[in-house]
Amino acid sequence: MPIGSNLQDEQQERIRKSSLICVCIGGLFFVLLMRLIWLQIIDAETNIKLSNENGMQLHTIKAPRGTILDRNGKPLVRNRPSYSLCVLPYKLKKRKHTIENLLKIRDIDGFPLFDSLDLITRLHVATFRRFDPTVIKEDIAMDIVSIIEEHSLELPGIAVETESRREYPLGKGAFHVLGYMGGIPEEDFEEHKLKGYGYGDRIGKSGIERQYEDILRGKNGQEFIEVNAHGRNMGAISNMPRQLPTPGLDLHLSLDADLQMVACKSFPDTLKGGVIMLDPRTGEILVLYSSPSIDPNIFSLAPSLRNKSYAAAAMDSSRPLNNRVVSGTYSPGSTFKLITSFTGLETGKINDHSYMSVGCNGAYRFGNRIAHCWQAKGHGRLDMIGAVKQSCNVYFYQMGIMLGDENINKYASMLGLGAQTGIDLPNEASGWLSGEKAYNQRYSKRGWQWTGGMVLDLAIGQAQVATPLQLAVMMAALGNGKNQYQPHLLKTATDRNGKPLIKIDPIIKNVLNISPEILASMHT
Repeated sequence: MPIGSNLQDEQQERIRKSSLICVCIGGLFFVLLMRLIWLQIIDAETNIKLSNENGMQLHTIKAPRGTILDRNGKPLVRNRPSYSLCVLPYKLKKRKHTIENLLKIRDIDGFPLFDSLDLITRLHVATFRRFDPTVIKEDIAMDIVSIIEEHSLELPGIAVETESRREYPLGKGAFHVLGYMGGIPEEDFEEHKLKGYGYGDRIGKSGIERQYEDILRGKNGQEFIEVNAHGRNMGAISNMPRQLPTPGLDLHLSLDADLQMVACKSFPDTLKGGVIMLDPRTGEILVLYSSPSIDPNIFSLAPSLRNKSYAAAAMDSSRPLNNRVVSGTYSPGSTFKLITSFTGLETGKINDHSYMSVGCNGAYRFGNRIAHCWQAKGHGRLDMIGAVKQSCNVYFYQMGIMLGDENINKYASMLGLGAQTGIDLPNEASGWLSGEKAYNQRYSKRGWQWTGGMVLDLAIGQAQVATPLQLAVMMAALGNGKNQYQPHLLKTATDRNGKPLIKIDPIIKNVLNISPEILASMHT
C-alpha cells in the first residue's frame, strides 16, 4: 500500500476522533448549560429557599386579634393559646416514613391522633403550597406537643405552631351579635392573600367578628429565624431586621352582658323569637338576642367536632344560625297601629279624642268584605286613645280608609320601617311597606292589582313586613320625639394601651321634631 494512502487514512481517523471528542465535549457543556439555566433561572426560587433551609428563614409573626368587651368592660370575646400541627412540604422527604410515625401518635385517652385517610389527604393538599406551613391538626393538646418535640428527628417537615383561638364567655347568649370565625374558602384564598392573609388563617364569618374584621385582625409582623436541618425553629436571629406585629384593636360595644344573659335565659330552647333593647337618645343597642341560638365556641374546636356541630345547626329546622332580630321579617301587627295614629295626628285628620263614624261591634263592612276585630263582641265607640289601648281593629280600619296608603307609608318610612336601619351587623333585611304602587310593582308578574280594601290590612300592620330591629327603631323615634337614630353596637375601638382610636358618635337618620302636643298624645 502506498505510504501516502496510509498517511491520508491516519489523518482522516484523527479528524474523526477529534470531531467525536468535540461533539462529546460540546454535549457535556450543553447539558451543563441547560442544568445551570434550570437551577438558576427556571427553578431559582425553589433552590434559593432550599439553600437557606439550614440557615435562616423569614417567619411571619401573627398579630394578636383584638378582644371584644361590653359597655362595662366585661369580656365578650377573648383569645386563648392554641397549638397546631403543621407540615413544611419542602422538608417532607420521606413521606411514607413520616406518615407511619404520625399514625403511631395517640392522645391521653389512647385514641389515634390521625385518621390515615384524612392524614394522607391533608399531606397531599399541602404539596400544592410547597413552601407554606400547612395545618394538618388544629388545637392539639399539650401532651401531643411534647410527643412531637421529643420525636422531632423522626418527623422531618412536621412542626408545631402557636396561635390563638377565640373564646366566647357568654356562649349562646351572644352568638348572633358576636358571630364566629372560620377558615378562608379555597376559592376565595387568592383574593384574601392580596390583603395579607396566609394559608390556614381564619376570618370573621358573621356578626361583629365579620363586620369589624379589618380592625380586629391587626397587621402581622416578620422576623428572620434560625432553623436546623429538620426545619425546627431555633429562635430569632438577633442581628437581622425585625418587624413587630400590630395588634388588632379592642372593641368596646354598647351591649350590656348582664342584660343580654337575662334575655337569653328568658327564652326556653323551643321558643323562637328575639329581643332588642336600645337607647332612644343615642341608638346604642343594649340587648340583641335571637332564639334559638348556638354556642360559638364550637367553631374553635377541632375540625371533626366543629364540622359535626355546624352541620347539625345548619340542618336544624328551627334555623338557629339566623339572626331573627336583624334578618327576620314579620308582619308588625298591632304595633303598626301607632304609625296609623301618628299619621292621623300629623296630617290633622284626627286628634287624640276623635271618634270614627262607626263603632266597633266586632266587625266592619267595606264593600263586599267583612273585616273582623280581634274581639268578637266588639269594643263599642272609642276615641283614638281608647282605640290604641284596646287595639281595636275596627277603629283603625276606618282610619286607614280616611288616611290612604301613601300618607301612612310616608310616616312609616320616616320612623324607620321598610328600609335597612344601617346597624353595624351583616345581612340586615330591608322589610317592605305595602301600598298601591309597591304592591302593583311587586306582584305585576302574577297579574295581581291593589284594591281599596287592602288599606284595611295595611292600617293594622298585616300588609307589610318589618324586622324586630326596625320596630325597635320606630318605638325609639316615637319615644324620643326629636330624632330617629341609627342603631349601633360599637362605641369605641382602642389599642392595647386603652387609647381610643375610633369613637362612634350618635348618627341622626331623620329629624322628626314632633310637636309637644302630638308627642304627648302618642305617649298617653
